[in-house]
Amino acid sequence: MDRQTLQNLSRLGTKASLALAVAGALAMPLGAQAGSFQLPTDNAAGWARANAGGSLFANDPTAVYNNPAAMAFFNGPVIQVTGTGIRPSAKFEGEFKDMQGNPTTGNNPNGFGKFIPFPNMAFAAPVSDNVTLGGSITVPYGLVSEYNPTWQGRYFGTKTSLQSIAVSFSAGFKINDEFSIGVGVLGQRTKAQLNSMIDAAGAASKLSGFPFVPQSADVQLNVNVKKKFAFGYFAGMEWKPTAQDSIGFSYHSKVKQTLTGTYNLYGSATGISLLGLAPLFGGPTLDPAGGSASAKLDTPAFASLDWLHVVNDRFSIAATAKWTNWSSFENLELKSGGESIVNLPQAYKDSWLYAIGGDYKVNDQWTLRAGVGYDQTPSNIISRDPRIPDGARRLLGLGVGYQASKNFAFDLGYQHQFVGKTRVHLTNPDLLGAGTMDGTFDDHGDVVSLTGTYRF
Repeated sequence: MDRQTLQNLSRLGTKASLALAVAGALAMPLGAQAGSFQLPTDNAAGWARANAGGSLFANDPTAVYNNPAAMAFFNGPVIQVTGTGIRPSAKFEGEFKDMQGNPTTGNNPNGFGKFIPFPNMAFAAPVSDNVTLGGSITVPYGLVSEYNPTWQGRYFGTKTSLQSIAVSFSAGFKINDEFSIGVGVLGQRTKAQLNSMIDAAGAASKLSGFPFVPQSADVQLNVNVKKKFAFGYFAGMEWKPTAQDSIGFSYHSKVKQTLTGTYNLYGSATGISLLGLAPLFGGPTLDPAGGSASAKLDTPAFASLDWLHVVNDRFSIAATAKWTNWSSFENLELKSGGESIVNLPQAYKDSWLYAIGGDYKVNDQWTLRAGVGYDQTPSNIISRDPRIPDGARRLLGLGVGYQASKNFAFDLGYQHQFVGKTRVHLTNPDLLGAGTMDGTFDDHGDVVSLTGTYRF
């Protein structure tokens, strides 16, 4: 390794440390963030293209996590920090009833509606003509939904907050001028908070058969769980069959994780006492003082096939097909002391995202971007609820890039997600009161993303 390369790596290390600090600061407002709850690990340009093309565009630092093979064609060190805000909206139309068929009291607010920020950061540097190394901090999974504890659907969830932060290291190897491969490892930290109101009187009536009055003794169940680190791997390849075309394929493994923590009960003393009787009628044991809690939450494997075609010096077009193995997410079970407290079937199905988009270079400073896409939902009427009222999304992206100097570039991306109405029909487990919900969620979402890039 020559002296100039060592100097470049030293400067890169200094700027990488600064970018890590910025990314950490951006992550702080999240607390625990997370939609279903997989997030594209893109920069502003990627959001503007509706996530088309993956990381095949020249010197795109998101390749460090998305497809490390693309790093092998970088022509110099690069560092990038992205701040993205997502604002979903979900308004329910329909009815909630308790276990006796009476309407549930309360109002019906939008449980989302606020921009939630999250960061992505990556740096990469060629260490020889054929090898490039990189590292990244990404948020591949996240969700925040929060409703007033007095809303009509409180027995189906009041607050859900989930965030996975992945730290990855990867390497790209250029086999020749047309073909490269890449591999990487990641450590993923996940934490989640799930709050629900329990219709304790309804639960007691359902479990025991005695005529308790539903909705008369509400108890709030708060669950806080986390996993410090779980590990996975990823790999990719890139092939340049012509001077204008690039084809990439990448695969990310499932990350197996069991989240552990505590649960607590708050609210009506009568309701807590009624829940204490549950074991007498075949129900689980809930300690009024709270107790340990655990839940298995494996994040799924996914794979992406990407294509980029450079039409000329000004115009490029790209496409992506991405598969996610959501069928591995069969149920969400909360346990305490080895005993199942609540078991919610999910029955997710595998999903696909399809997108096409591109860049138009107006001049040496300005680039315009746009894209459209279709993102299938893995959820269904069995599992869809107020926590994740997910539906298939039609994506429209727009954006602009500005080359401020030889080294600095900024990108702004916007994406609107058209979802429309999704059907919901659920009956709660007996322990949560056995109430029902029936209706539709009218959903949409907005994404705004800003990226700063420094090339050495």
